[in-house]
Amino acid sequence: MPRVISVTGQKGGIGKTTSTVHIASRLADMGFKTCIIDFDTTQSNATRSVIGPIWEGPEKVRGICDVMANGGSLDEVFYATHRENLFIIPSEKKDARGANYNIEALLNQLGLEGFNLLKELIEESQELSSCHFVLIDNAPSLGITTVSSLLAADYFIIPVQTSDLSMESIGDTITAGLKVKKMQNPYLEPLGFFVASMDKRPKMAKKAVVELGELSEKTGIHFFETMIPISSKFGFLPRDKKTIYDITKTSERGHREYLALVDEILEQIKEIETNETQNESQGHNHKTARREV
Repeated sequence: MPRVISVTGQKGGIGKTTSTVHIASRLADMGFKTCIIDFDTTQSNATRSVIGPIWEGPEKVRGICDVMANGGSLDEVFYATHRENLFIIPSEKKDARGANYNIEALLNQLGLEGFNLLKELIEESQELSSCHFVLIDNAPSLGITTVSSLLAADYFIIPVQTSDLSMESIGDTITAGLKVKKMQNPYLEPLGFFVASMDKRPKMAKKAVVELGELSEKTGIHFFETMIPISSKFGFLPRDKKTIYDITKTSERGHREYLALVDEILEQIKEIETNETQNESQGHNHKTARREV
């Protein structure tokens, strides 16, 4: 079974989609079969960044919205990308009549079944079962789609921007993730939070890092050492469906930080799963064995 990682964040513009695409692309480059699920069904930025705006073409391309609204399997909307080992389940935004999908409302109407629909679709997918990693890119909210993503996940990770509004939202995101773990998904583990957009103002950045460190100590949630710098290059990448790895050298800012971040993520997963194994040896049940990293 794959490791399913929900990339969550209550605030928009913090680098969530950019981070999802770059973490997934790096895992793919390392030889791990990886799939992105674009579950931000109103903006569909991950889809735009990886395979382009499929809703603008002359022919209808199905995605996760159609499967949720009309039935079917995620295997039917599992697409290869130009990058080896990287796949995507896209969000198509619009239905065949050109109307916007409202997946949030649809899941609400389904009640408990709606909360668990994504989880069931992932578990039933043969294509996803062959992946090492599945990364879910979520909407910038803590609504039902994000909750259903957390219900479907093994881990959640939180990008944060070193600005006041982003810093305020991270506590709510942590609380939501831990609440889902306590009440509905005991197998969900927090990977931690990381700076996805480092403030260029040294004093502001330093203050934010201190506050994040204090939050980590208070909550026990891991704070990743690697911090992604703000770079104008990231803004142009979706247009050409490229990543920072494709346009810069390993030593350049942004590129080297994402390489280091993924290494940290893999180490954090190893640490969590080592503890799980130790708990199992002491008689505590946990989720089925995962793939090796």
